[in-house]
This record gives sequence, structure tokens and C-alpha cells, in this order.
Amino acid sequence: MNTVILWVGLALFVALLTFLNQKQVYSSRVKKAYRELRDLAGKVRADQSEPADLEGWETSLAEMEKHPNEFNKLDNEIGLRRAFVQYLERHYPQDTRLPDLQEAAAYQKDSVWGIKMGDYGPKK
Repeated sequence: MNTVILWVGLALFVALLTFLNQKQVYSSRVKKAYRELRDLAGKVRADQSEPADLEGWETSLAEMEKHPNEFNKLDNEIGLRRAFVQYLERHYPQDTRLPDLQEAAAYQKDSVWGIKMGDYGPKK
């Protein structure tokens, strides 16, 4: 009887860990960065961005880069990299990061994990 209770307890513990992993509870800094990047990307698309927004971009991007899965999800949803490149092109065209960022923004991933899906035809 004790072993059954142990196995049931272990199964419940694994189920709890799985649930918490799927929940992806992040810190308030990540949630704030997520919201701020959405707002900044919206401002860029609406042509309302300002040169003073650079600090917000940099701090939020630095925070999101610590969580690459969330960063990729956000990039997939709103085109985050492309929006940042547009912002830099508009306000800081002399920025030395711009060529590398333009190249990264030009490559759109087909999935969150960066796996190219489809187009498995013969290579010529």
C-alpha cells in the first residue's frame, strides 16, 4: 500500500512540474519588456517613434534575449527584429549594428524554434 501511495505521489509531483513548466511563469521584468517591445513596435509601424525610445528598445531587447524562446515568439508575432531595424534606419542610420540587424531581420523563421518547414524538394 505504501508503494502505491509513493507512485501516486510521484505521478502527481511530475504532473505539477509539467503544469508549472507549461505555465511559464516569468518575472515582472520579462512581462514589462514584452509589453514595452509590443508598444515600441506599434509606434514604429504608426510612424510615431522618437529618437528617445532607443533606451527602451535596448533595455527591453536585452531582457528578452535572456529568454530566447519568448524572444522568438514575439519576433514571430509582431516582426520585432524588422521593427527595430526600421526604428534604427529612421532615427540612427549611422548605427554600427544596423547591417547585422538588417541581415538578421531579412531571415524570417518559419517556426518559433527556427526550423525551416517545407520546401524539401530535390536540390539542384
